[in-house]
Order: sequence, then structure tokens, then C-alpha cells
Amino acid sequence: MRGVPLPQPPEIERTASFPPTANDEEPARRVADAFAAYFGDDAHTVEPQTAGEDMSGIPRASGAPFTYWVIGGTDPERYAEAARNGTVAEDVPVDHSAGFAPVVQPTLDTGIAALTVAALAWPGG
Repeated sequence: MRGVPLPQPPEIERTASFPPTANDEEPARRVADAFAAYFGDDAHTVEPQTAGEDMSGIPRASGAPFTYWVIGGTDPERYAEAARNGTVAEDVPVDHSAGFAPVVQPTLDTGIAALTVAALAWPGG
């Protein structure tokens, strides 16, 4: 019943809040440069996302600089088909979805390489 006024305004109480994840500039630049050097054309910048909104609390609380990155894990054929059909959002499950199941390879090797490359981007790494 659209347009029917409420008898009184709703009561809204905020019980939790998660600020958006915003990478610290220096680690983000350093890791992005290292990824570009190692992964070449396979390294991309992603648009800001709500993914990981809870991630920044621990490093912020301890005063540690941080950067958040993602790696692909979707079957490339499944993604390509969904992209052709314009149905990526509907047909490609993401983490926290019951249908999310990254392909083991090359996802595992890429993740290990990303962690190693990021660690080596720091002095003494």
C-alpha cells in the first residue's frame, strides 16, 4: 500500500557500524607497484568496494598501515559467459555466497604469489 502514511515515525537504532575500507596511501602504492612489476598486465586497480568493510578495524586500532587487495578466483569460462550475457552480478557468486567456490588453480598459486610479492615490497622483505 504505497503512499499510506505511518501512524508514527519508525524508531531506528544503530547497533553497529563498519567504516568503508580505505587503503593507506604508502602501502597501497608500494604493493600496487610490486604487483604491476610481477603480474604485468594481469594486475588491475579495482573500484572501491564494500567488501572488507570490517577488515580495517584491527590495523587501525593498532596503528598499523595496511592495504587491501583482491585476487580473482572465478572460473574464467563461467565469468566470460556471464559477461557476454550481461549477467555477472546474477551468475558469478562472490564470497559469503553459498555458491562461491573459487577454482583451486590458478587461484591458490596466484594468492601465494600475491602474498609473497606484497611481503617482499617492504624493506628487509
